[in-house]
Amino acid sequence: MTTLSVPIRSLSARDRAAAASKRIGDLLDKLTVDDISEVWAESGADKGVIVRADNVVLFAILTGDVAGGDRAAVEQEAHRAAEVLRSIVKERSEARRPMELFTDIAITALATLVLVALCWLLVRLNRVVQRRLIAIARARLRLTIAGFDFRPLVWSTLRRLVSLVNLLLVLFLCYLWLSYVLRLFPYSRPWGAQLGQYMIDLGMQMLSALVEQIPNLLTLVVIFLITRGIVRLISTWFHAVENGTVQVGWLEPPTASITRKLASLLIGLFALVVAYPYIPGAGSDAFKGVSVFVGLMLSLGSAGIVNQLMSGLVVLYSRAVRVGDFVHVGDHEGTVREMGALSIKLVTRTHEEVIIPNAVLSSTPMRNLTRQLPEGGLLLTTSVTIGYDTPWRQVEGLLELAASRTTGLLREPRPFVLQTALSDYYVEYLLNVGTLHPSIYKDTLSELHRNIQDAFNEFGVQIMSPHFRRQPDEKVWSPAEHWYDPPAHGPAISDRAEASDSSKGSAAPAADSGPPT
Repeated sequence: MTTLSVPIRSLSARDRAAAASKRIGDLLDKLTVDDISEVWAESGADKGVIVRADNVVLFAILTGDVAGGDRAAVEQEAHRAAEVLRSIVKERSEARRPMELFTDIAITALATLVLVALCWLLVRLNRVVQRRLIAIARARLRLTIAGFDFRPLVWSTLRRLVSLVNLLLVLFLCYLWLSYVLRLFPYSRPWGAQLGQYMIDLGMQMLSALVEQIPNLLTLVVIFLITRGIVRLISTWFHAVENGTVQVGWLEPPTASITRKLASLLIGLFALVVAYPYIPGAGSDAFKGVSVFVGLMLSLGSAGIVNQLMSGLVVLYSRAVRVGDFVHVGDHEGTVREMGALSIKLVTRTHEEVIIPNAVLSSTPMRNLTRQLPEGGLLLTTSVTIGYDTPWRQVEGLLELAASRTTGLLREPRPFVLQTALSDYYVEYLLNVGTLHPSIYKDTLSELHRNIQDAFNEFGVQIMSPHFRRQPDEKVWSPAEHWYDPPAHGPAISDRAEASDSSKGSAAPAADSGPPT
């Protein structure tokens, strides 16, 4: 399109444009490409280029119609306008030839078949790549961070990226096909040229932007390499502390692992802050909007996570629990198998896995049954209530005898008995024993209870809390000959008789000679 801006003699710019359009319209069907020419002309004060067909003047471009007004600019604009007119004449001529139209249609059909074939190949290639990625994900790679397996997320994202690239390639081929087909036909050729020019301009803009961002990309690479080197250096030191190769007073091996992760995270965040200005597009409004949105989402959704993280740090650096400790938290007790940034993992006696959030752990009383083992072991207690008619020395002797028969208990410090209450009808005795195996303390207590029953039954002492209106005539106890009544399993009949005779022989002196030793 050419704009006529100045009048010439008695004709205004509008009249000039209307007259030029009429002359071109009248001669358009008769013109050929070779008929159109340009010539520089001067008439008084008017100077410019005349575009004509043979001896007929079609229009003129004056110096006032072009910015700058110099001859070179006017000739360039006139040449461009003449080329546009030549292309229009050529396209109108081609549109009138049926063979040209049939040839263009045939080429369009062939281009369409090529497009369909290429799209089919891309779809097939995408399926092959997807199956290959699934096979690799199942067989080889495992990504575990802080106890979470990120393999499904990573490979799912990779598969979606492959599908997205495949879709972009299909759309690009369709775009090229449309631009090429539009260029084949005279009437749609300007649209095809515009589509092609748009793609070229877009590619040039992207290439220019990439070249401009090369210094920033190099700076990002340098920041990444420096950060990576620092992280590897401190990770090596923390690994040495964790393995016991390096010993420092302010850091224990169990806390070295999480401290290493925190230090790496802080260094990474600092590097991200330093690198932010050099990220391509960091100063754009879109990038700023995304940054504000991400910051808002993190502010709204990270309160609970921050609470868990801070609670985990309190638990970790207070050294309240370590991996391998046997602890009791709330209604759960078990061995600590894993300590994470958000929770700890317990394995109970019944082989159940219990996940306890760090926020719950920091707000709930926790009993650590392992921590004091080097200072005398874990103290287990059990109590019995015996009537006043049984000498307390005999009761304490029987309890100590049962403790000496129980496996897994410490001989030093020796088991001891405390009388915790003198009730109306009975005395409450509390037996205290030590063990170095807190994870099986219930099994130890169960064996101790069995031995207490056997010891009291051997010496004819009843285990009960009497509540009565008058003293019973006979003792309530279990003689030795009834210890293995069905369905209990025990030694042979001869062994039972032997045990019965020994208990009868030793029961009587117990009252006279004091408690057994």
